[in-house]
Amino acid sequence: MKHVIYVSAGDVSVYESQVLELLDYLQSKEIKVTLLQGYKSDEEKKKLEKKLSNHPPVPTVWVKSFSVYPFYKKKMVDSFYKGITSIEGYHEAIFHVRSEYVGYCMKCVFQKYRLNLPMLIDIRGIICEELKYKQKQLKGKRKLLSSVQCVYLKSCYKRLFSPDNMRIAISSVSSAINNYISTNYPTCKYPKLVHSNIAGRQFVFDEGKRREIRQRYGIADNEVLAVCSTGGNAVWQKDHLVVKRLVEMGVRVINLSKINIGIEGCITTTVPFTEMPAMLSAADVAVLWRDDTFINNSASPSKFSEFAAMGLYVIHNKTVQVAVEHIQSTGAGCLVNNEEEINALPSYEELQSQRQRWCEAGLSIFGVDSLGDSYIRKYDQLMN
Repeated sequence: MKHVIYVSAGDVSVYESQVLELLDYLQSKEIKVTLLQGYKSDEEKKKLEKKLSNHPPVPTVWVKSFSVYPFYKKKMVDSFYKGITSIEGYHEAIFHVRSEYVGYCMKCVFQKYRLNLPMLIDIRGIICEELKYKQKQLKGKRKLLSSVQCVYLKSCYKRLFSPDNMRIAISSVSSAINNYISTNYPTCKYPKLVHSNIAGRQFVFDEGKRREIRQRYGIADNEVLAVCSTGGNAVWQKDHLVVKRLVEMGVRVINLSKINIGIEGCITTTVPFTEMPAMLSAADVAVLWRDDTFINNSASPSKFSEFAAMGLYVIHNKTVQVAVEHIQSTGAGCLVNNEEEINALPSYEELQSQRQRWCEAGLSIFGVDSLGDSYIRKYDQLMN
């Protein structure tokens, strides 16, 4: 039986949708899975345990992880090596590692202890580019520490992507990230592939849930309902800029966020991840609005994968390559330069008539079945 050891260094807002949904799928395909899960504090571990409890059980080995600073690297390497060697049959497994920094630390483990094991490094975004973007909002000590991390990460990238004969492959969420690696680290000879962020199996349109949610929030059956989702509240998410425009157009809007943007006519609330399919079933339109930067151009937002799988019409400002390509190929949305260009939306009837087709198109690209099978094929290639 194939054995996958999935390595994750901590909690993230998309942990359930991206990590646990994939592990659930792999186990459903009778693949043996072990989760090597890092945590920085007892509080973080409790949050992770709560999320794990919402999913089928997966054997988990807990290890201490550390922040991205050079003086923690040895502790990180030693901690993960101790975790690896506690897993029975690890020397016959394939390692699936989340993030380029954890991938770098795992490469250091393999080199230090002479482990010739296959490893797929999943790059969800270029961390140093994210840090440079965030530095604009930082001051004092926090800005200095962020600069230290950037310098350190660049040295890590240089070592990670240096030529060697290790059995490593790179999986990125977009071709833009792979192009970034090829341009900035031309000596990297690892095979590169693309896996967009996952929409889990629960993201299936449900007419009953649609009626239930609409009744809860007082949305009429034939009203167009738009949804904004900014659960992570990252600084590059700008959905709120579109809400006022939609409300002025007479569109009902639900803003899924911890931050109330204070626009009359907009319902601000939060729902647990388990209720997201019901909320998206209730909606007709979704918003994806971000700054025009590399980190957004190269991103694959989890929420967009879920919007696409649920057949929503997505209003987008041409800043995310994955979203632009999907909208252009399916017609499931509109591409505009600014909120003033949003003049009209398709009628309620037209949105409903296209929904099933858009659902099928979204699932074929972003569904966990499609992406999970692609990962499995790559595991086979690496192991052979």
